[in-house]
Amino acid sequence: MRIKITVILVLSILVSAGLALSEDSAGTQATSAPALPESSDSSTQWVWGEVVNVDSLGKAFTLKYLDYETDQEKELSLTVDDATSYQNFKSLDDIQPKDNLSIDYIAKDGKNIAKSISLEKTESASLENKTETDAASPEAVQPAATPQAGSTGAEKPETSAQTN
Repeated sequence: MRIKITVILVLSILVSAGLALSEDSAGTQATSAPALPESSDSSTQWVWGEVVNVDSLGKAFTLKYLDYETDQEKELSLTVDDATSYQNFKSLDDIQPKDNLSIDYIAKDGKNIAKSISLEKTESASLENKTETDAASPEAVQPAATPQAGSTGAEKPETSAQTN
């Protein structure tokens, strides 16, 4: 009987010591992990949003985006340099307000410098372009009905109702 009590006592001490150590290490991990700043230097960040305004002379523009952590819309000022790459357009002059952009950027010396900018083509814009292209092409105009092979086109259409 004494052995059972001793074994239970030792096991309970080990379990409580293990719980105390696991809480301590979990607490240490939570407090020792540094919080990443919103724009850390030399770390590439990504943002997607809508252009608010463009300053071509100053090589800068402002982007409105949704901050997912706070669920609020925010604005971010970005600049471009000679190393900035463009996708789906040629230069900053091609960007217009209300355009949607996907941007990789870095924070350096208090500025957000765009490294890669991709113009997101909206579905409505591509549909407008397709409609304009289709309207201009001669293939866009098709006859209302084409006669089937072996048909002269002079026959009457069949009716579904029969008369007795």
